[in-house]
Amino acid sequence: MSTVLNVGVVGAGVFAGYHANKVMDHPRAVLTGIFDRTAANAEALSETHNVASVASVKALAELSDALIIAVPASHHTGAALEGLEGGCHLLVEKPLACSVEDATSIRDRAQQQGRVLQVGHQERIVMKAIGLGSVTERPTQIDIIRHTPRATRNLDTSVVMDLMVHDLDLLQSLYGTPDWINTEAARRVYSDELDVVRAELGYADMTAYLSASRDSDGERRWVLRYPSGTVEIDFGLKTVRHDTGFSLNENFGSLPEVQDNLGAAFDYFVRACLDGAAPLASGEDGIAAVKAAAQIEGSS
Repeated sequence: MSTVLNVGVVGAGVFAGYHANKVMDHPRAVLTGIFDRTAANAEALSETHNVASVASVKALAELSDALIIAVPASHHTGAALEGLEGGCHLLVEKPLACSVEDATSIRDRAQQQGRVLQVGHQERIVMKAIGLGSVTERPTQIDIIRHTPRATRNLDTSVVMDLMVHDLDLLQSLYGTPDWINTEAARRVYSDELDVVRAELGYADMTAYLSASRDSDGERRWVLRYPSGTVEIDFGLKTVRHDTGFSLNENFGSLPEVQDNLGAAFDYFVRACLDGAAPLASGEDGIAAVKAAAQIEGSS
């Protein structure tokens, strides 16, 4: 079994650059090259790391054991399926795809090929570090806010697939599939897709209220209301406050894996490919998040 993972990056934007840095920094990975539909962008990023700039996903797959798919979400499916056709393991940025059908096709092909598929839901690392998953008491209400200022990237998909999908994944990783989903409000502000959305996810014993906006001041916060008290998590400031008896790590923000959760998520991927460990977020997890997001979009 190989002890080194040869990894190519599909994409040459800002986030693809972050991924390339993590590959370069990992002791068990080698960056093989960069592909981007805009050749000049691929050449610029490849020159930064002194690796090849290639002309296609197929060509990059020939150099690699694994690919990181870090292109706009609307291009995830094509790039992912090409990478799998080339025999590569995949780390696909969130969302896995823009539709349940496409997400399922990627998962199914990965299974058929016997390849690792990990989805870029790295905020699971933060939630694990806080210790929320070890709390046996269930909340009765969760208020979730994920707001950012206006941006020029990721406008090929809605704020649901762009931002809210993080929280949909975290909710379902903690509490399972909701019994019902309701879109309370949704509107376009400056793009062709939904920019502001409020939704409700209902379980038998609790309701989660989610607000996502890419037209607001930056704020990322969860407030969980339990019978025994309240837990408030600020993901931006990396703080947790609570008046419960739960054993939560109030200093989670100082942990190395939280300070660099992208690097920690890539380490999960390397160990999944080389050691047979479980990926941080599987293809099935990615489908579940896309399915909830699609329901919210569909009822808007």
